[in-house]
Amino acid sequence: MLQFNAEQIGHAILDLQQSNFSGIAYVETLSDAAKLKRPKVLTFLNGALTYGGPYLPEPRELSRELGEHFNLQVMDAAFQLASKKVKNSASIRQHLELYIRLELFDWEAVESFIRNQLILVLEQIWPYGGNLKLNTSAVVDLSFGPDGHGFLWQQLEQDIIQRQGAWASLLPHVGSINAVPHRVENYQQTITDPWVQQHLQRWIDGHRPLGTIASEINRDPLELAHSYVHFVQMGWLTFTPRQDNYRPLVSRSPVVTPTLSDLPTVLSVDDSPVVQTMIKRAISDRYHLLLANNAMDALNLLNRESIELLLLDVTMPDIDGLELCRTIRNINKFRDLPVIMLTAKDGMFNKIKGQMAGSTHYLTKPINRQKLIEVLEKYIPNTVMS
Repeated sequence: MLQFNAEQIGHAILDLQQSNFSGIAYVETLSDAAKLKRPKVLTFLNGALTYGGPYLPEPRELSRELGEHFNLQVMDAAFQLASKKVKNSASIRQHLELYIRLELFDWEAVESFIRNQLILVLEQIWPYGGNLKLNTSAVVDLSFGPDGHGFLWQQLEQDIIQRQGAWASLLPHVGSINAVPHRVENYQQTITDPWVQQHLQRWIDGHRPLGTIASEINRDPLELAHSYVHFVQMGWLTFTPRQDNYRPLVSRSPVVTPTLSDLPTVLSVDDSPVVQTMIKRAISDRYHLLLANNAMDALNLLNRESIELLLLDVTMPDIDGLELCRTIRNINKFRDLPVIMLTAKDGMFNKIKGQMAGSTHYLTKPINRQKLIEVLEKYIPNTVMS
């Protein structure tokens, strides 16, 4: 069994890739939420990923999914023919080879379909820690192209990171692919679009996560999430569980939702998209977060914006975090600016170097969300709480 931390599923996949693993990995995320305990399945061939989904793939179901995806009315007949023609009726690879000979689609189309499916499955796993339970006794014979290849983690990682950034941009309206939407009943009468009315009634039940809804209606969950942002803004949906029995204990004054202008502004400087996405997901509901991936962009933002705290990575290309910290400490208006140094290196020597450069505090990567929030609240005491 392999364990992985939040946003570290790629490390576990790389371990299996380097060991040339062939077999099945059952993924279990560690979460108290029942919807996140549903296992996912990843299949590997010689260290490469070949499939990801809620269940093990088999010829009939995968044929059906491909038929729906490519809108092929003849898929049922093609499957019946393939079942008679192939030597091994349980072989996915043999079924696909026959479909390709029939010119229903080509290897490139199949590969693109499975790749997108893998990215969506990994996207659901990404925010959580968990376990991979490995089974080497069973190998799924699914692979692509004449050479029978699969996907290396490096071929998927950038798309996953970019999509995580896109998800983070939807905060605070939509939390994640695993967030559960709830209807706001009091606003149903304002909806005039029949599709919206039908969709809310059919799919929004307060139990289904966004990712599950997207899968069942054959939509990219990120595209669906953009639609849901509009629904939230219109007052038709919320991603906060409905509390019908709630009564305010102290005041009956209406709650005012803070705008970005009400929130303290934090500038995060880091050249890692993964780290920036994690920080955005962790604090963007409490702070107006600005991002820079190099020292020059950071200096421009510091001069243009009213920054109340700086999160600064130690190791960056060109000008590193220590040098940037020393630079801004020589500018009068930044001498009292809280500067939190972030580094993957632990140890007293690095902390001393950060203090000598003028840092206010020091955090070690991987960053713990609760610890990060505690430090920010310490140095920005007037934070608007979520």
